[in-house]
Amino acid sequence: MGKDNEDMEQVMRKQGMGVRNDNGERLCEFCQMNGYVITGTLFPYKDIPKATWVSPDGRTKNQIDHVLEKKEFRTSIAYTRAYRGTDVSSDLYLVRVKLE
Repeated sequence: MGKDNEDMEQVMRKQGMGVRNDNGERLCEFCQMNGYVITGTLFPYKDIPKATWVSPDGRTKNQIDHVLEKKEFRTSIAYTRAYRGTDVSSDLYLVRVKLE
């Protein structure tokens, strides 16, 4: 999703990873039109709990899985983070959202 949230402040904060690509742009536009926020960009974590995929050599980290929530429920989100080490037979990490 990237860290740049220019013109997307209602959809995301500056807590994403990397640079937004075309798919990220489309996701932001979808959220903007339908009243969603991207929860993984709301919390100021280091990159480890943000990254939902890491390359086999461990050098490349990306935030490619996202949780969307309606804007009116934004304050009920305690955190969104990825958990490494969970055995889900995938190269993706488990993403967890805690609601208050």
